[in-house]
Amino acid sequence: MHYLLLILLVPNLIFAQDSPQKLANKYFLSHDYEKAVNIYIEMEKNFFSSNYYSNYFFALIKLEKYKEAERLARKAYSKYYKNLIYQLDIGIAQKKQGKEKQAERTFKKVFSKINGQRSQAIVLANTFARYNMYQEALNVYNIFQEVNPKLTFGFQKAQLYVNLEQPEKMVEEYLNVIGNNASQRTYVISQIQKFLDNDGIKSDKNYKIVKSALLKYVSMESDNVYYSELLIWFFMQNQQYEMALKQAISLDKRKNNNADAVFDLAESFLDKKNYLLAIEAYNYILKKGKNNPLFIQSTINSLYAKTKNIGFVQNNLNNIEKEYAVAINDLGKNSKTILLLLNYAHFQAFFLDNLILAENILKEALSIPNLTAGDLAACKIEYADIQLLLGDVWQALLFYSQVEKDFKENPIGHNAKLKIAKISYYQGDFEWAQAQLDVLKASTSKLISNDAMDLSLLITDNYNIDTSDVPMKTFAYADMLLYQKKYKESIIKYDSILMYFPGHSLTDEIYMRKADIYLHLDSINTALKMYKKIEEEWSYDILADEALYMQASIYDNKLNKPEMAMNFYEKIVLNYQGSIYASEARNRFRFLRDKN
Repeated sequence: MHYLLLILLVPNLIFAQDSPQKLANKYFLSHDYEKAVNIYIEMEKNFFSSNYYSNYFFALIKLEKYKEAERLARKAYSKYYKNLIYQLDIGIAQKKQGKEKQAERTFKKVFSKINGQRSQAIVLANTFARYNMYQEALNVYNIFQEVNPKLTFGFQKAQLYVNLEQPEKMVEEYLNVIGNNASQRTYVISQIQKFLDNDGIKSDKNYKIVKSALLKYVSMESDNVYYSELLIWFFMQNQQYEMALKQAISLDKRKNNNADAVFDLAESFLDKKNYLLAIEAYNYILKKGKNNPLFIQSTINSLYAKTKNIGFVQNNLNNIEKEYAVAINDLGKNSKTILLLLNYAHFQAFFLDNLILAENILKEALSIPNLTAGDLAACKIEYADIQLLLGDVWQALLFYSQVEKDFKENPIGHNAKLKIAKISYYQGDFEWAQAQLDVLKASTSKLISNDAMDLSLLITDNYNIDTSDVPMKTFAYADMLLYQKKYKESIIKYDSILMYFPGHSLTDEIYMRKADIYLHLDSINTALKMYKKIEEEWSYDILADEALYMQASIYDNKLNKPEMAMNFYEKIVLNYQGSIYASEARNRFRFLRDKN
């Protein structure tokens, strides 16, 4: 009977003992340290336990009761003398009291007993860090590395340098991590990126710190490719594409590689529409000779880039045509060179106006055996594009529709659907076009969804805003003429809207279209006047930032007037912070400022 009663009472006794500690911990977690300490004091009178010691000591430090904290730490150390944390706490409490010499002696005693194990170092350093003693925590790692040079604490030390507000040393520690363990490269990049992002506030200081450190490590550790690759990444992040390419070529020459890194950059330059740099990168690969595994693709892409750069292509039409002829003769007409033939047909149609020749090239390409379904679809879309250029709308629709049907859930099918929607738009069937565009807004291809959004917005903003649909239909027809390269006729149509419908909501769009045409025709001054008109008269509207960016780009890349370019880039950064051009404008402004 007595035994049964004891069994029934034991859980209640245990609960009674645990309840004060739970309450104290509750106060501790809510940062009510005074109440927590009062309970811990009563608990200590009854029984001392390591279970509540850590919170008890911390609370005393937070309340600046340093003498009491030292007393508690000594009591713990006397009971658990093998645990170095208690002795370390004695030194921490002494340090907080201003007993510098005593604290140093205590810390030395602790460090004289270390076993050199990584886990012990982290525990001791974290104890210091808990009390904001970051330099002391850093010293722990340095002492352990002296005892055991094989130990590395790059991440831990980097974080301590963050707390010590020593970003230069933080960056160097992260770079040391890569030197010791290349598998941590992704995490290091994420931390450097975070530092560069600076909570969304671009910092020139942070940029210079990272750049200086990377250049230093690339110079010191020339055999470590990861530093060079990280420097390339850094330049690309900051849109210093020329520097990135220079570094990639230098690395390739040192390692005598197949130029894979240079090719990757060239592809990136293509995506970013930096065609001249893409051409330079591909040319480096082509100089390695036909045995290079990237030779064919570099040939195709280099010629494509040359046709995409307006300034380059206009001055080199004959040379580009000869290069295409040589490339096709050397590489042949087969499934591996289908993209070369497709691009050549596009060049003949859209640059040399040889529409029949372009049509025949594509007919021949469509008959090549063993084409992939994707390549066949790409040829059909290009063929349809040329049919539309020729004015055969129904033939164009036929081929677009075939691709859309075969690739309903694929970006190439979405592209075909977008082109079908554009034909409906050209023909003035805005309701049908809008229905197609609404579907395409959800496309997985960002480019297609953005194009669909832009055209949809154009229709929504300007159709049915008055009693007449003539302005919108005229504008759409002018857009088709523009696509067909009938520049004079398209300008006449655009101007007719300005004449007969003054003040129409399409006015700024018309000036943008005309500016783009004049820029394409190399009438730079006329183009600049129209971009300027949009900037000044529609500063509140959707095209204002684009007009600014186009002016900046012209002064930057065509007229070589960096001061003027900087002026326009700065306007975008200051006045249009949400613009899609803001990031590039900021980087170009900084590049031009530092360069000049």
